[in-house]
Amino acid sequence: MNKRSLASLLVTFALIFVYYQLWNRYAINIPKWDDHAFKATILDFEKADNFRGKVYELYRQHNEHRVGLTRLIAVIDYKIFGQINYVHLMFFGNLALLVIWWLLTRFFKPLPGAVWYALPIAPFWFSLAFWENTFWGMAAVQNLWVVAWAVLTFWRLSRRDGYWWWALPMAFMGVFTSGNGLVILPLALGVLLLQKRWKTAGIWVAFSILSSVLYFWDYKSPPTDLSASGSISSFIRGFLLFCGSMFEGLPFGNFPFQMPLWFGALSLFVSISILLYILRSYWKHHFVLNEFDYFYLGGVAFALTTTCMVTYSRTGLGSDIMLMSRYKLYSALLISLNIAYLTRLVSPRFREVLTVTFVVGAAFLYACNQHYHLYDAILLRKYLITSGFNWRNDIVSSKTKPIYDPPKLFLEKIPLLKAGVPIGGKSCSENDTLLEVQQPDYRLYDLRDGGLYVYLSNEKYQYIFPTQQARKHSFRNFVNYNQFFIKGSTARIDAREVISGTYRVQWLHYDRKGKLYLENASCAIMTFRDVKKEIIKTNW
Repeated sequence: MNKRSLASLLVTFALIFVYYQLWNRYAINIPKWDDHAFKATILDFEKADNFRGKVYELYRQHNEHRVGLTRLIAVIDYKIFGQINYVHLMFFGNLALLVIWWLLTRFFKPLPGAVWYALPIAPFWFSLAFWENTFWGMAAVQNLWVVAWAVLTFWRLSRRDGYWWWALPMAFMGVFTSGNGLVILPLALGVLLLQKRWKTAGIWVAFSILSSVLYFWDYKSPPTDLSASGSISSFIRGFLLFCGSMFEGLPFGNFPFQMPLWFGALSLFVSISILLYILRSYWKHHFVLNEFDYFYLGGVAFALTTTCMVTYSRTGLGSDIMLMSRYKLYSALLISLNIAYLTRLVSPRFREVLTVTFVVGAAFLYACNQHYHLYDAILLRKYLITSGFNWRNDIVSSKTKPIYDPPKLFLEKIPLLKAGVPIGGKSCSENDTLLEVQQPDYRLYDLRDGGLYVYLSNEKYQYIFPTQQARKHSFRNFVNYNQFFIKGSTARIDAREVISGTYRVQWLHYDRKGKLYLENASCAIMTFRDVKKEIIKTNW
């Protein structure tokens, strides 16, 4: 191995190491939204008195999905540790990134100095751009592993060897990991038909029918429909945003939509151009392609089909939703496959220049995404921490061993005494459904748990809510993390988030030395009226 390849390998491993270190720093064992469903899964799994009943608890619907893999990992985690730990789910989910990255590097294996040419791929996958998938147990397993199963399936089928049958369990796992895993079945069949593997294609048809019947057996439309289709122009805009969502963090132009739109259009153009080139080659070479062509066809078709499905069903909800971190996987997959194919396609004379361009571009995008999405990771952690604290107002004590034990947080370091509400104190708001408080001169320096919180208390209940600081994303601030946040801190607390009543309002400071202290706010009390909480119907 030459010096360049060794340096490339070290840089790649450094990126992976930094990613998992950041994951370890910000991940926390507190469920978010759908994560709570897996506590019920464990209870129902334990209650089931036969094998069929236990399988059904893994198989049953979750919205429109069959999230069998996530349920299985939750049950295994409970069986091993005696409790469910959402950090374990996150860790297992994030392992899929290693699988995806390793498979994509197979493109470069035949090239001399393959490690160097594969270097631009790693920054797309080991960054904070996927922050929700990174730090959310269910999202990590469902969203990351369905992509891993898809690329595993297409890679296995593209090689045309005696081990093709490994694609069967891989595709099956994809189907029962997330709903869009179903598209693996027809796309894989298309690859087999292009290869003229008629016998294998026949087996695949039978397998696909069986998998589809199992998926839709006892299937019912979700009680809550979160889809919303829009106009053709909205669809096109959403499609391009989806394809280029990895570039949201670039601080240029009409931020944050312009760069995703431009790069989404470029990525889509390159993908279509390569697909036409492959089809032309298929015709010219008497209907024969190499294994990398088939792998590219399957991977890009999976990314574009998923993009089309999500854009069609969600575009009516607004453009912002296309930039969700959970969807950036498909933008990264599209870009990575395009880089890999172009690197193999060009002549050795231009390959070096192209690779240098890709490395510089990927490095800059990586730096932008780390800086831009660290903000999201911090805010998500604070949301989870305060949510975990606030749940204690609703928890009924039980003598049985819990299936989930929340972590001991910094909020446990001091006793937050339930204080009486001051008589005749200044009211914080005349609106009894919304509290808005701010400290315009507050500057937050801590990049984890420290900072300013709002503390609400009366004789019965205690609540803590995080404050938010505006995102500061510019070249001048790019490496100066002491100025990571814009000056000022605000909080908006809806009446639906608390039990109705009158509360004392105070600021809770958690400084960088680990000390907690309370400070009186500019107003003293807030009375929330009883507001009916929105109940979202579920099928789990």
